[in-house]
Amino acid sequence: MKKNLVAFAVAAAVLVPGVALAADSSNADTGPVLYGYAQITGSNQFGTHGPEGLIFGAHRIRLGVKGEAVPGVTYNFQYKWDGAYVTSPLNKTLGVSSVPGSSSGVQEAEINFGFIPAFQLEVGKFRVPLGMERTQFSDNNLWFIQRSMNQSLGADRSVGAAFHSPDVMGTGIYYKLGIFDNHSLNGNNAFNSGNTAIPFGAGQSGVGMAPVGGVLSNGSGHYLFAGMLGYKLNPLLNVEISGARADAKQFTALAASKNITAWNVGARGGLMGLKYMAEYSADVSPNGIEGAREQDWYVALAANLHEMTLTPDWLDLEPAVRFEKFRMVNNQTGVDASLANTTIGLNYYVNPNNPHAAEVQLNYVVPTQTAYWRTHRVAPVNGYIYNTLALQFQAGF
Repeated sequence: MKKNLVAFAVAAAVLVPGVALAADSSNADTGPVLYGYAQITGSNQFGTHGPEGLIFGAHRIRLGVKGEAVPGVTYNFQYKWDGAYVTSPLNKTLGVSSVPGSSSGVQEAEINFGFIPAFQLEVGKFRVPLGMERTQFSDNNLWFIQRSMNQSLGADRSVGAAFHSPDVMGTGIYYKLGIFDNHSLNGNNAFNSGNTAIPFGAGQSGVGMAPVGGVLSNGSGHYLFAGMLGYKLNPLLNVEISGARADAKQFTALAASKNITAWNVGARGGLMGLKYMAEYSADVSPNGIEGAREQDWYVALAANLHEMTLTPDWLDLEPAVRFEKFRMVNNQTGVDASLANTTIGLNYYVNPNNPHAAEVQLNYVVPTQTAYWRTHRVAPVNGYIYNTLALQFQAGF
């Protein structure tokens, strides 16, 4: 027993200083860091002429881990649960799989090689560089509960590789240029549809695929290309332009397009609590439909009363307003329809020093030009065709 204690003491004397030295070494990594948030949202529409009532459930739930594997190499993995509603206007319990729009799965899985700051390489599943709101705002720091309707004109996230830099040699210029799957892996956008080109070649399809060594082979040779260029003059001005293009299925049918294109221009900034953001988005042949075009523009303003020194620390309020107009045109069918939403919001942050750790958001959406959408019972992503009141509670870490 005594020999064992002596051996243990000797081992500790040798190993512990070594471990401590490794922990203090400048070459040590910075991870992993666990992060996540949950958003519980309730909403009610008025004027539907049906069994109106409160819809209440988990709007978005995220859990991720990020860090630095070795100096210059960082990683980020995030899992999602969306649309996990548990109540309905008829007071029926709904499972996640029963709710339209509910989903779960890997949201992001990316590795970044940043050995050269001005020429970094990002690989995995991450945001396609298209659109200011989609790329610069995560779901837990949105001014409004829902993103703008231009979400349906973008590409969201997909698997690919991109060269980028958040600030080229301290000039304020940033860029991102990438190649991705020729269809976005996330739904509700212009590049996700049965009319988008299949990413597998003739010898390999989505059914009965024959992976070689666990890796899918025989690709189709069709991809989604996207790029973004911007300039930041903090905090007053941030301007940005971006675009994307992908092949579509080349059917002989008249309604099938050969490719899908989308582009976006945006600006944002602020000073002393006053904030603004504006974007214009457009696409051609969304979802591969020939003759179809969509466009969306919005202007949003917010005023953080605490940052303006108008309220005490315990009352961090931020009123916000957004006007947005979406238009859809289809030359094949003669459709030309618009939808405008005015969103009035109020955000309350429990801790001004960590505003998105615990917050409450209240939104009221007033729609106009809704005749077409009410008749067809369909609207763009995040579009509203009835007066809607929404309340959201959020906690994050």
